[in-house]
Amino acid sequence: MEIPRRQALIAGAAAIACIIALQAFNSVGCYEHTLLTFLQVLGMFLLVPLLPALVSLFTANPLRAVGACLLFAPWLVFAYYVDCVRPYQGGGASMIYVAVLLWGTPCAIVGALLTGPVMRLFGLSVARR
Repeated sequence: MEIPRRQALIAGAAAIACIIALQAFNSVGCYEHTLLTFLQVLGMFLLVPLLPALVSLFTANPLRAVGACLLFAPWLVFAYYVDCVRPYQGGGASMIYVAVLLWGTPCAIVGALLTGPVMRLFGLSVARR
């Protein structure tokens, strides 16, 4: 089955938008960030893990962005759990977003790289330009 390129681009962009919305939920719901602080967090902690998804939008298979976002999203959910749901365990400042940056980036790369073979396994392809 061939997926039109425009729909693949829309799906990839929507996946990236969902990641940004998930971080917006974390920023507003848990940390009470202002708009400026939210944008700073996006730049510091989410830009690098989202690079595989952003680059994937310009490749032959923009749906790789969906795979990158699918494997990165659990790290944001984990960050929300650690900082906002789990009872305080003592210690210093939370360092969970360092884990989001350090472990979320390789997960996003793996997600982007595995999406193509998985799509071929199921007989899916993206139309050429």
